[in-house]
Amino acid sequence: MSAENLHRMTSGNIAWNLIRFAMPSLCGHLLISLYGAADVFIVSYFADSATLAATATGAQAIFTLMALAIGLMMGGSILIGQYFGAKRENEVAQTISTFFALLVWLGIACSIFMILFAKNITDWMKTPPEAWTGAYHYILICGGGMILLFIYEGISSALRGLGDSKTPLKFISVACVVNVLLDLLFIGVFHWGAGGAASATVLAQMLSAIVAIIYLRRKNFIFDFKIKNFQMIPEKAKMILKLGIPAAIQQTFIFMSFTIMTVAVNKLGVTASAVLGISNRIDGFMILPSLAFGGAVSVMAAQNMGANLIERAKHAFYTGFLLTLLFAVPSFILMYYYPENLMKIANSDPEIITAGGEFMLAYSPDCLLIPLVFCINGFLNGCGRTRFTMCNNVASSAGIRVPFILWAKNLFQIGLSMPVSTVPQLIVAIAYFYSGRWKKPLIKQLKK
Repeated sequence: MSAENLHRMTSGNIAWNLIRFAMPSLCGHLLISLYGAADVFIVSYFADSATLAATATGAQAIFTLMALAIGLMMGGSILIGQYFGAKRENEVAQTISTFFALLVWLGIACSIFMILFAKNITDWMKTPPEAWTGAYHYILICGGGMILLFIYEGISSALRGLGDSKTPLKFISVACVVNVLLDLLFIGVFHWGAGGAASATVLAQMLSAIVAIIYLRRKNFIFDFKIKNFQMIPEKAKMILKLGIPAAIQQTFIFMSFTIMTVAVNKLGVTASAVLGISNRIDGFMILPSLAFGGAVSVMAAQNMGANLIERAKHAFYTGFLLTLLFAVPSFILMYYYPENLMKIANSDPEIITAGGEFMLAYSPDCLLIPLVFCINGFLNGCGRTRFTMCNNVASSAGIRVPFILWAKNLFQIGLSMPVSTVPQLIVAIAYFYSGRWKKPLIKQLKK
C-alpha cells in the first residue's frame, strides 16, 4: 500500500497533528457543502419557491437515510484507526476488506428501498402540494443512486482511519466540480428542476467513485477492489457492527429530528420550507470547522487508544476543542448579529430574508455549543464508546428536541430547539468524560 499520505498520529506535536489532518478535511467538508448547496442556490436562482422547497425536502429525506451509512462508516473507520495505531497491519487489511463488503450490501439494500418507497416517503414528509412532484423525483433519483455514494464515502472513511485526509479531498473535488456544472446544465439550461438537481448529484457521485477506485488501484492500495476480495471476516464484521450500529442509530435519530423539523416547517407553507432549506445550507458552512476538527480528534483518539497512549488521546480532545473555538466565535457573531445579511447571499425575496433572519437568530447560540459537541463525541467515538454517544444523542433528540419542535408554533421557536436540546446533552457527555470509563482500549477485547 502506498504510504505517501498515511499518517500515524501517535507521536509528534498534538496541535500540529490535528491541524495537519483537519485542514484537508475542512476543505473536503467545504466542498461537500458546496456540493449540496449548489442544488439550493442554483434552483433558487433559476426556479421558483416550489422547486426550491422540493429540493430541500428531498435532500432532507436522503440525508436521513445516509445516517445509516455514516454510522457504519464510523464503525469501520474507528476499528481501522485503532489497528493502524497499534501497528497490526494484517488486522487493518482484514478490517478494510470486511468494511467494503458491508458497505456494498448496505448500499444496494438502501437503493432498492428508496426506489420502492419514494412515493411513501414524499407523502410522509408532508411535502407541500405544489412541491410534491419535484420532491418525489429528487428522492427517487438520489435514493436509487445511494450505492454510489456509499462506495466513495466508504473509501474516504477507510483512508481517514489510516490518517489520510488528503486523498479523500481529491475525490470530493471531482464530485463537487461535476455536480455544479451539471446543476447549471440540467437546471439552468434544460429546466429539469428538482429532478435535474438529483440527476446531477448521482452522476457526480458515480464519477467520483470511479475515480477513487482507479486512483487507489494505481497507488497499490491494500485493497484492490476485485470482486473476489470483498470478503467479510466474521470477527471484524461483528466488531464493525458493534461500533457502527449504535453510531447509525445515533445519526438516524439526529437526522430524523431534522426531518421532523422539515415536516413541521413544511406545514407552515412554501416560504417557511424555502427558509429552512437555505438556513440549513448556511449553517452547514458554519459548522464545518467543528466537523473537521471533531473528525481529527476521533481519528487521533482511535489511533492513540489502539497504541494504549491514553493521556495523549485525552489531550487531543482538549486541543481540538480550543482550535475549533477559533472558528466558532466568528460564526456565532455573524449568525446572531447579521442573520438577514446571511440570507441575502442565497435569496432576494424579502419575505424569505425576514423569516430566515428570525430562524437563524434563535439557532445562533448553538454555534458556540457545537464545537464541544463534535469534539467530545468524536473523542468518545474514537475510543469505541459509540454506545454511550448513541444513548446520549438519542435522549437529547427524542426527549428534548423533537417535543420542542412539535410544540413550536413558528420558525423562531423551531430554531430555538437546537440550543435547548444541546445543553443537557453536553452536560451528560462531560460527566462521562471525567468519569474515565472510556479508558480501556477497544482492540484489547479482541484476540491478537
